[in-house]
Amino acid sequence: MNEVREAAGLAAFGNATANGQVLPEPSVRTNTIVAATLWNEICVEITGMFRLFPVPIILVSVFYGHEAVSAAVTGTAGSDGTEAQELEGTFAYHPNGKDCKAAVQYWKDGFSLFNNELPPTYTEPENPAVYTEKAISFVALYNPQPKPVASCALVTCTQGGAFAAPRMLKSHEGLSTRRLQGEEDSTTAVICLTNPVALSNGQKPFEEEVWQKIVQAIVGTEESNGVSPVRPSLAVGFIMMLFAYALF
Repeated sequence: MNEVREAAGLAAFGNATANGQVLPEPSVRTNTIVAATLWNEICVEITGMFRLFPVPIILVSVFYGHEAVSAAVTGTAGSDGTEAQELEGTFAYHPNGKDCKAAVQYWKDGFSLFNNELPPTYTEPENPAVYTEKAISFVALYNPQPKPVASCALVTCTQGGAFAAPRMLKSHEGLSTRRLQGEEDSTTAVICLTNPVALSNGQKPFEEEVWQKIVQAIVGTEESNGVSPVRPSLAVGFIMMLFAYALF
């Protein structure tokens, strides 16, 4: 992550340490967050599924440095994301991702979604429509805020012994209803929570000068790799096995 940031003249991510900015161990409770519930909520989102019965749905192994922590987590349908709301920051999310380097490239590729224009004023996810999960992940990767920090993890959500039906996310299509009784089904994703918040209601995520540097860094890299670059415009000039990785 820091390689692509430094190429664009942005400060390197440090390790997040503040409450609400760190993806916590699944078996602990912080001052503000019940971690087991938080990870259930995150798993519901990244699998696009909801559980119809309060059964154990997650085996969570969190790897911090050289120490692993495991816990079983339960959850029910209808979670309103209350624990996730206690987190602050902007998520970068790579669905079906198992490789950290590939995740960073996926987020970086969100550049093309802005059609070579300075990203518009942000209101909320998909408003304007360009702010899909991938576009938000791009902004999180290139978070321009001062003293940036990040907390990252590789998450595998394993469901078993329950019925499941699709829970559609706005930016995902094609999910189908599946009967999971007696079976296990896994979904893996790479997620990073970056801070300070990179997207605020009523504000553009980048000043034009910062955007120009990002464009120059991306276009220059693509040219050196023999990829047809995006031409700059005039405007320019977020059961489980969870392993926390230092992506930065």
